[in-house]
Amino acid sequence: MLRKLLSLITAVTVAGAQPLPSDVKPDASKIYPYVVPSGYFDAAGEKSKAVSWPLGHGLHVALVHDLGGLVRNVLPGDLAALGLTADEAKKKAIQNLQSLAMSGAIGQQRFDSGPENKPFVLFGGHWAAAACILLPGLRQMGVKNVGSDEVCVCIPHREALLMFSKGDRKYRDAIRRMIKERESDGRKPLTFDLFELTPSGIAELKE
Repeated sequence: MLRKLLSLITAVTVAGAQPLPSDVKPDASKIYPYVVPSGYFDAAGEKSKAVSWPLGHGLHVALVHDLGGLVRNVLPGDLAALGLTADEAKKKAIQNLQSLAMSGAIGQQRFDSGPENKPFVLFGGHWAAAACILLPGLRQMGVKNVGSDEVCVCIPHREALLMFSKGDRKYRDAIRRMIKERESDGRKPLTFDLFELTPSGIAELKE
């Protein structure tokens, strides 16, 4: 069922740290956060050129331009052209992600019978699904839907985010097994390690 929901994945090419084409002007409404492994910067070019920050478990968030089928890193020169600081661009990118999620472009579905018959929520069907870990209000949504005020998230690849109750170690091992069975073939793999959504923000879950 998960794979069926994720079958409508948008094909996006990542063009790394190259500048925008000369006929494309930076557009603040098309900047988004994009979750990447640390090795992404080696492939994309000099890390210092990318507007990015660490997320945890060896992952980073890079700001990218959505060019409709092509994604390029946001570079310092783009921020200068837009008159934005890095912090302002980060805020704008997350606002754009909120709008994208609310539009229905990123699928969101609650499944009632996960491991131990506990519910979980899946975000998928879009290259920005994993970045939804940054959405303001995600923890509150999780509390409402997974039946616990202790909420965890797994982002196995860029087109999937699964949110579920923290539970105990036995439950977490069971849901990891489910995710690995169903999501190991996802494009652009990220991590099977878990994050916890705390009242103060996103934290690595250390077992």
